[in-house]
Amino acid sequence: MSSERYSKKEASRIRNALKAISGLNSFIYKISKGKIWGKWAGKYPIMLLSVFGSKTGKVRNVPLIKVMHDDKPVLVASMGGMPMHPNWYFNVMANPRISVQIGSEKKYYLAKKLTDEEKDEMWPTICSFYPDYDQYKKNTQRNIGVFSCEEKAMTNEWREWISENIDRGCDRNQLYSILYHDGFHPELIASEMHANVRDFKLQPEKKESPKEENIQKMVHAFKNAHKEIPVYTDVGFKKDKLDESLHHKILNFYKENSASLQIENVAGGYIETDGKGSASHTIEMPNDLRDEVHQSLLNKAEDWSGIRLLPTYVYGVRIYNRGAILKPHRDREETHIIGVIINIDQKVDSPWALEIEDHQRNNHQIFLSPGEVIFYESATLDHGRPSPLDGDSFVNVFCHYMPFIKKETRDEV
Repeated sequence: MSSERYSKKEASRIRNALKAISGLNSFIYKISKGKIWGKWAGKYPIMLLSVFGSKTGKVRNVPLIKVMHDDKPVLVASMGGMPMHPNWYFNVMANPRISVQIGSEKKYYLAKKLTDEEKDEMWPTICSFYPDYDQYKKNTQRNIGVFSCEEKAMTNEWREWISENIDRGCDRNQLYSILYHDGFHPELIASEMHANVRDFKLQPEKKESPKEENIQKMVHAFKNAHKEIPVYTDVGFKKDKLDESLHHKILNFYKENSASLQIENVAGGYIETDGKGSASHTIEMPNDLRDEVHQSLLNKAEDWSGIRLLPTYVYGVRIYNRGAILKPHRDREETHIIGVIINIDQKVDSPWALEIEDHQRNNHQIFLSPGEVIFYESATLDHGRPSPLDGDSFVNVFCHYMPFIKKETRDEV
């Protein structure tokens, strides 16, 4: 094992000097976007690491030698081979949500400490960016920490989720906290919500419900099993009927709760109107009624699709208003692979068609009466109601399923 090149007293003096230089280097690098003081010793490119202080929560900026692997930063806590870890090491261990600026480009990542085996495998790559790391390793008995970085970018699906829940009036602190606990950087979350980090109060992490946890596991298994969503039926849709007693139960719920309508703003802007006022309203359904809808249609959905299905979501009663237009679109690929549209009630002057493509890209018009349903492969077929609603209201409930991946299939992936 290596002996220590620096005593703790020497290392402390050097660390204090480096801290002052590091602060100035970070400031100049940041404002010049890496054009000034962008290289160590005039030769080795630098990147700027930003971490949250484990005690203060304030952002700390640290210049590091630029090391990359698979186009992602690698953080090397060498501290010049001194016997103690740099302060940023402890900050990253406490909060792995970091950002790294290279030149003018800043990205957000989740840092992960490498195991000794992983570090040994990556060490030649690390030294190819800065050969002195090998000497630093020999200078100390300390196990130098190395972190890989996985980019935590905001996907369109998450953006739609944010928009949808803000429009529904969900608590913004709760939305912020869900995203934070999923690993997103506070600055990135605040930017997407058009606010500042200081505007939010972080709430304790809540465990997902068993149902939601099971859905997310199934989404992961499905993505591993399929690069693209398979085609399950010849045509892609089928018209059928809802159980009569369940239809009456939902219809009565709608009528009894018509005073609690909420204006609906659908993520993605798929619903608009050529008339006045809101294109649609919604009424939230209780969980027991949602579950009853799911279970009532499950066997028919499985018989039609030919596959075992996992119930995912049932969306509350949607009331389209006069002049409403539903733009052609496809539903969410992760959880809305098999969908069911249920017509509950309608007050129309002329029938309102659902226009849907089949798997051969032929367009069809389907008309539903109250109590009728349409099963359709909602994530792979374009569907919509592009003609304005000629009537006072058209009331639907939407039910979704995804393929159930058997345990043995997951184990093989």
